[in-house]
Amino acid sequence: MKMRAIWILALALILAAFSVYMAKGWLDRQARGTAQAPAPIPTVNVVVAKVPLPFGATIRKEQLRLVQWPKAAAPEGTFTSFAEILGESGAEDRVALRPIEANEPLMKSKVSGFGGRASLSALVSPDMRAATIRINDVRGVAGFILPGDRVDVLLTREISERNPITDILLQNLKVLAIDQDANEAKDRPSIAKAATLEVTPEQAQKLVLAQQVGVLSLALRHIANAAPEKVQTIGLKDLRIGEANEPAPQPEKKVTVVRTAVPRQEPGPSVRITRGTQSTNYELKSDQISTGILQPPQPAPQSQMPATGAPQPIGAVPAPERRSDAGAGGEGGRARQ
Repeated sequence: MKMRAIWILALALILAAFSVYMAKGWLDRQARGTAQAPAPIPTVNVVVAKVPLPFGATIRKEQLRLVQWPKAAAPEGTFTSFAEILGESGAEDRVALRPIEANEPLMKSKVSGFGGRASLSALVSPDMRAATIRINDVRGVAGFILPGDRVDVLLTREISERNPITDILLQNLKVLAIDQDANEAKDRPSIAKAATLEVTPEQAQKLVLAQQVGVLSLALRHIANAAPEKVQTIGLKDLRIGEANEPAPQPEKKVTVVRTAVPRQEPGPSVRITRGTQSTNYELKSDQISTGILQPPQPAPQSQMPATGAPQPIGAVPAPERRSDAGAGGEGGRARQ
């Protein structure tokens, strides 16, 4: 009995030791799994600006640095080495065609070629043109229009004497330059005399012709509002005094007109009576028709009675003749005699 207890105790110790060994091994494997580094992501060298580069700035090696960029997320058109952007000698000059911020990758579309310069032609899209119009402090929105803004072009002209009108000629045009400044990083307003706009060839023709027939003005647009607006011609009749104090126009109420067909009444039977040269129609009433009694018409007034010898109206009773007093007296005297 005593030996049996010893064997049971020994077996329990062995099982406990085995459990501890297995648990320790599982914990070690978990610790090694979490400590393993993730798989490396492939990268590529990208040239970025070490300091901000304004428009027209010459690019130097000390203004650049290389950074590791994820290969799958690298932008197209970047430079991967200093030799690619500065040439094999490292002394080739390139200039910035657009403002470049610090740590921003240098793109081939934002820098000129070797020995290039910051010309306006580099900022114009391949299928567009640059056209310039004359402005002043009023027609140029007090100098608040800057390169990179979007504007509408308004044309004011006279279609007849003392009858001027204003139309929106072109909408949503990009401003390339103000006077001789094409730097889009410019943020201070200034009074200018000319504005250069990016237009299509047809729009360039319209601008040139419009400057000959009227006065052009600019209207500044919101940078995010590119949708064309429905516009109309404004003339003198649209400049109403006190327009701001007028109530808002109310929607017109629709009135439905109901047309009821009225049956047409046919004329009843009538009798036509002729007195001399005058004819009169008398409409017969329903009771006269049913009873067969016809009422004689009323005699015409004395002024309308026909002259002596004229035919008497139908149904009229002739009045007795009135003799003269002389004739009546003579006959009466002879009768009394």
